[in-house]
Amino acid sequence: MSSSSYIDSLPYYDKQVDDPQIKSAAQALIEAELRRTPQIADDDERLPRDVQVFPKSTELSSLLDGYPSKPIRGIDPSKYGVPNVGDQASLEELQAAERQSRLGEGHMALRLENASVLASYGPNAWLVRNYQLNSQLTELQSTLAALKERVTEVNRTRRVFQEDTGKHLGKLEGRWQDLIGSTVQLEMACKAMEGEVKGLRRKEEELKKEVAELEGQ
Repeated sequence: MSSSSYIDSLPYYDKQVDDPQIKSAAQALIEAELRRTPQIADDDERLPRDVQVFPKSTELSSLLDGYPSKPIRGIDPSKYGVPNVGDQASLEELQAAERQSRLGEGHMALRLENASVLASYGPNAWLVRNYQLNSQLTELQSTLAALKERVTEVNRTRRVFQEDTGKHLGKLEGRWQDLIGSTVQLEMACKAMEGEVKGLRRKEEELKKEVAELEGQ
């Protein structure tokens, strides 16, 4: 998953992420966290197991070693071909030629038998397997669509909840600012009243002094 997808997972009410600098900083933090996140191992039980195409034949399985990064090694047909024996061939060469002829004959017989079996049962097996694969594909596509719908529903619910909560937070923030403003105004009014009280007390002292002086005369 790309870092932009994780950016979309941030709170919708947090509009600071729209700032390019803050968004790039958030992406850097997310990428650093992803680098520290453990990766899924190749033998993780959640991953599908490797399918052995030829489980009973090591020779045929060896032909697929390294596929698809390496090309499939073809079967060498030369050992099943017609032997070439000269007129002056030795007994060992004749025996080897006979053995190769028997191998070629057996190979051709096996190929004919396989071709006959394939012609008889191959089309039906192919149709059945295709039907199974199509069924699996349809099931997987339905599961994927259901999961995508669940993700969309979760994001939709999360967005509605966060936007509603954001409105409530906005109202609380506005009320807090109003209360702070009222408190500041009240403190300023108190300061002003304290100044007036001090002025009145000074005036009171002055008047008392004047009265005392008049009485002394």
